[in-house]
Amino acid sequence: MNIALAPEVILEAMKEHEQSLARLYELYAGKFPEYKGFWIELSHEEVQHADWIDKLQADIENSSEDFIVERFPLGAIQRSTEYVKKLAVEAEQPDFVLINALSTALRLEEALIENKYFEVIETDNIKTKHTLAMLAQSTHEHYQRIRKLWQEHK
Repeated sequence: MNIALAPEVILEAMKEHEQSLARLYELYAGKFPEYKGFWIELSHEEVQHADWIDKLQADIENSSEDFIVERFPLGAIQRSTEYVKKLAVEAEQPDFVLINALSTALRLEEALIENKYFEVIETDNIKTKHTLAMLAQSTHEHYQRIRKLWQEHK
């Protein structure tokens, strides 16, 4: 097990990733007005995820029970954030259609689930475990909602 030397850096990168997803979904809301509510709701939930990560960071800094385990390199989170920003640029293209947005969002949420993104923290602290479980559950719900709409439009 590799204990992170700078957990605040990892959590900050995770927060930035969530904020990038929120901006992407907000962009989709503007691009597809007929599904604006769908995308805005996802965007707001990604902002909430970033807020939860902020709270985690504060809790971890004040607790001796929590520690950050480097399950994947910090660079992986940062590359994913840059990729999300690149996707936002691609969404501006005139030939970008709803199924592209849904497919992209589906892949992004699926990657978070498959890579066990929210298992970066190992802890015995019940409060921290609960927050991590809420993040994971919300990501699964995003995946399911996006997949349902994607299936209607494929």
